This record gives sequence, structure tokens and C-alpha cells, in this order.
Amino acid sequence: MSLTIEELSELEDKIIEELPYKITAVLSKLNRSDRLEEFLEMIDMTELLEKKQDFYSYKEGKIVVIGGTKVKEEVLLGIASKLGIDKNRFEFYLDYKHIQKVDFRKMQYAPQYRIILFGPVPHSGYGKGDSGSILAEVEKSSVYPRVERLLNGNELKITKSNFKEMLERLIEEDYI
Repeated sequence: MSLTIEELSELEDKIIEELPYKITAVLSKLNRSDRLEEFLEMIDMTELLEKKQDFYSYKEGKIVVIGGTKVKEEVLLGIASKLGIDKNRFEFYLDYKHIQKVDFRKMQYAPQYRIILFGPVPHSGYGKGDSGSILAEVEKSSVYPRVERLLNGNELKITKSNFKEMLERLIEEDYI
């Protein structure tokens, strides 16, 4: 249903008038239905929701790269090296079938792990808890290091270019 400009303006006035009295209930409903973050994204206010880390991680800590890819580990290390990142900082899990056997729980509350970069991973695996996938579990939990997705369009994929772009962004943020 599309509204005319006049109808939209009237609706806006009514919402602004009522919102102060209903905002607590609205936020509670959004929170209980796990849609609060989505709502804040719609109103361009995600910065209000700080992602809390329950632990500190070392800036010079491990950079974990997880996901099935045809790009060889040596190639990824070469990219990192050109950006001035020590190859010893990396842990790679690039064999799609082997990823299911990795116990991600070892990264919980482990300050030696700085960030986890995810490419395509199986849904099942050790430490996924009640979540639909290990990626969902690690992303939602504050006991793991920061998580970033390596995307090619909307698809999880590890490529030379998105790996390089991610590392450059993290360097620019002064995160690694």
C-alpha cells in the first residue's frame, strides 16, 4: 500500500505525537523478536547498538581465515606479506570438509585471536550450539573475536581481491 505525500505527512505527524509514549514497548517487542538490529538499520542508527566484546584481544593476535576456496594458502600469505602483515599471524582452514572438524570453541575468550574472516563454511560443526551454523553462532556470540564475512556480491567466497580489500580495511581501521 502506497500513501500519497499528504497521507504520509499525516502519518508521520501521528507517529511523532504517539512515539514518546510507545517507544519502550516498541523497542521491547523488537528486542524479543530479534529484530532490533534490523530496525536500527532501517532508521540508519546501528551505531547506537554497540557490539560488546566480553574479552580483550591483542592487536597483533591471530587472523583466522575459514572457508572453502580454490585460492591457495601461499597466495593469501603473499597478499598479506605485501601489505606488511607477518605470515605467522595467520591460521588457515581452507578445506571445506575439514572445517566441520575444527573446534571453534578454542577461540572463545582467547585474546591471542584477533579476528575471524569467514568464507563459505558447512552449516554443521563443533561449537555451533543451538545456532543453524557455526558462522551464525560465532557472529552472535560476544565470547569470540570479531567476525567479518568475505563476500563476493552476496555470496560467501574467499577471493584474492576480497581478502586483500578486507585486510586493507582492517589496517585502515588500525584493527590489525
